[in-house]
Amino acid sequence: MSYILKVVVPPVPSDNLSVRGFANTLAHTSMGLPPSARLLQFYEAITARYPCASSGAYSRASAAACPWADTPLIDCLTGDIGVISLSYKNIEVLSFVLRRAGALSLTVIDTQAGLVYRPARFRVVLTSIQKNVNTAAMLGKLVPLLKCTPEQAASMLAMPNAVLRGRLDHVTAQRLVTTMHLLGCNCSVEKEPSRSAQKAAAKAAAAPGALRVPAPRARAQARMPAPFAMAYKAVANRAVCFVQALLERLWERMTATRPYS
Repeated sequence: MSYILKVVVPPVPSDNLSVRGFANTLAHTSMGLPPSARLLQFYEAITARYPCASSGAYSRASAAACPWADTPLIDCLTGDIGVISLSYKNIEVLSFVLRRAGALSLTVIDTQAGLVYRPARFRVVLTSIQKNVNTAAMLGKLVPLLKCTPEQAASMLAMPNAVLRGRLDHVTAQRLVTTMHLLGCNCSVEKEPSRSAQKAAAKAAAAPGALRVPAPRARAQARMPAPFAMAYKAVANRAVCFVQALLERLWERMTATRPYS
C-alpha cells in the first residue's frame, strides 16, 4: 500500500483541521500548471538521493529498490503542490523528504497519519547600520518596505538588535536581508523561537519576583535590639567553644595509649 505525502509551497493555515481543505483547493487551482521553482529544487534534491525509476537508474532486478510508487515523479508536481506516493512507509526516505522540504521552507502533509510538518520560521534582526548612509533617505525606503510609520522605523534603527520582521520562511528572510543591505542596514537571520518557548518566556516575564523569606534565626535576630543581639552572639560563641573543648578532651581520653601492667 502506497504512502501519500503532499508537499505545499505557500504557508498553510495554523489550524490542522483546515489544512486538508486548503491543500485540496490548491491542488485544484494548480492543475495543469508547471511546477514552481521551489518544487523543482525539491524534486532535484530528493531524486539525487533516490532516483526515479523513469531515469533508468535501476535494472530489472533492482527495480523494487525505487521508493517512489508513481513514475515519472515529476508528473506528481503541479504549480505549488506536489502529491508524492511512496511504495511503502520507508522511514529513511520519509525522514529525508521531510528534511529537504524543511530546508526549502515547504510544508509536508502526511495524509495517513494526519500530521502537518511545517517549516521553521525565521526573523530578520538588525545588527548595525553601515557608515556614510543617508538616514533620512533610508527611512523613506524602510517605511513602505516594513509597512510601518516613520516614527516606528526610526525607533527600530535606534534599538539594538531590533526585530524588523518575524514569522518568515528562510527564503523570504534571506531576500529581506539582501534588500536591507542595499539600503544600508546589516541584518542577520535568526530562527524564530517556538510558541511554547515564547509562552514560557512571557509567563516568566509576567510573574512577580519570588519573595525571599528570611530564615528563622535571621528573623529572631532582626527582632532583637542591637545590645541583646550582641549578647546573644557572645553567649552562643562561648557555648560552642565549651562543647568543642569537652569533645576534644573526651577524644584524648578515648584514644590515649595505656602501658601494659
